Amino acid sequence: METAVDLDFAGGRYRFWLPLPQVVAIERGPAAHRHEGYPRSIFAMYDAISAGLGITDDGAVYVGGATALVGDIRNIIMQGLIGGASGLVDGDEIEVGPQTAGELVTANVYPARPLIEGMHIAWAILNAAINGVVLKKKQSAESEVETPNPSEKDR
Repeated sequence: METAVDLDFAGGRYRFWLPLPQVVAIERGPAAHRHEGYPRSIFAMYDAISAGLGITDDGAVYVGGATALVGDIRNIIMQGLIGGASGLVDGDEIEVGPQTAGELVTANVYPARPLIEGMHIAWAILNAAINGVVLKKKQSAESEVETPNPSEKDR
């Protein structure tokens, strides 16, 4: 089982990983939104995101009932990028640090893109950290992550 996940994002394929410093940063909340409601457990965030997320043949859809905060979704993605520290864009490997992660989130997550896209990415990052994911080999020897459907997850 792995706790990192490689996902298509922002025109490339990026590694998202939440080592302990990134988990703490997520639980403390986005700097602009730190208030009485934080620290907030990543388990509570996972449940809040999972409650409203469904998967169809066309991709992720909002099914209602989520209590996830937009700031948390953006922060999970940014911290996952920082923890993963790398991506593959146009065949070139790139390094991802805090500044690049912030720029990627600003340009590719709500309000720049529909919120459901960020919600699904944040769910996949937390799912890898909490439940682990199994990497399966493609015939071309590349790795592909198999994650369970959020509507089929164990409660």
